[in-house]
Amino acid sequence: MYLWVFPNRDYAIGATGGLAASACAIFVSHPVESLKVRMQSGHFGGGPGDPLLRRLGGLLRRPYYGIMPHLVQYSAFNSVRFGSFAAAKGYFQRRRGGHVGPLPLGDIFLCGAFSGTCVAATLHPLFVLKTHQQVNRISLPEALGRLWRHEGVRGLFRGYLSGFARFPLALGVFFTMYEALARPELLNLGLKPAQPTPGTASPGWLGHCAMAGALSGIACWTSIYPLDVVQSRVMGEAAYGADRRYTGALRGFARLYQDGGLRAFVRSYSAVLLRSGPVNAVLLPASEAARPLVERWLPSE
Repeated sequence: MYLWVFPNRDYAIGATGGLAASACAIFVSHPVESLKVRMQSGHFGGGPGDPLLRRLGGLLRRPYYGIMPHLVQYSAFNSVRFGSFAAAKGYFQRRRGGHVGPLPLGDIFLCGAFSGTCVAATLHPLFVLKTHQQVNRISLPEALGRLWRHEGVRGLFRGYLSGFARFPLALGVFFTMYEALARPELLNLGLKPAQPTPGTASPGWLGHCAMAGALSGIACWTSIYPLDVVQSRVMGEAAYGADRRYTGALRGFARLYQDGGLRAFVRSYSAVLLRSGPVNAVLLPASEAARPLVERWLPSE
């Protein structure tokens, strides 16, 4: 165990860089995340006949509700996401005889899918708590108390199996898109590398990473958005036990289609565009900038 905490040094570098990039991104993203989850769950801030501004005001009320579990969840998420991705990249590079250049995009997708599997396996209760708190606008202790009182430990694992479809696909798309956009030489289009000197973090390079990160975040969310809508219903539903309508992903898809048709599966997609672009435009350049510093700071194995 590297430093008695991480599986190896590759994981430690990715995890530490992900943690460093998370704090600033969460304060940008949380109000829009709350708006997205409330819209997905059918909470429109008022009655159907209320004026638009009043309904919008209701949606935006207490925009930072749930920020503490979101901050913990997002920091843990990025630690696992970037750490497991870096560890998988190191594994593929060692299999190629210590290859230090960019990996093929097929290998990048597999590294991202491995990262998503690690996230789904370890962090699901944090996503449940955050979503339940955001949807119902309750405190973290109350959200945990309701779920535990009515459903026990199973309440913290609502929609658990569907996470193994959602996260591997989403993070496979995310990292593949980012690598393709940030390092266009991987596409074999005759383009010059976007970063001629590995490890540098010039303003031009960081700007390029910001654009690549924004587009990658949008592609990531688009690839799994209908499932994300269903999971928000499953995790956030205020009914418990036998009273629940959304007891799992498959039944959730059927219920949601019955209630709102196909349009229900793209509800609040505009909020995703507003959130994922700016957040990943900050997150990925920050992670890239932190990586050389972390590599110098962490001791060799």
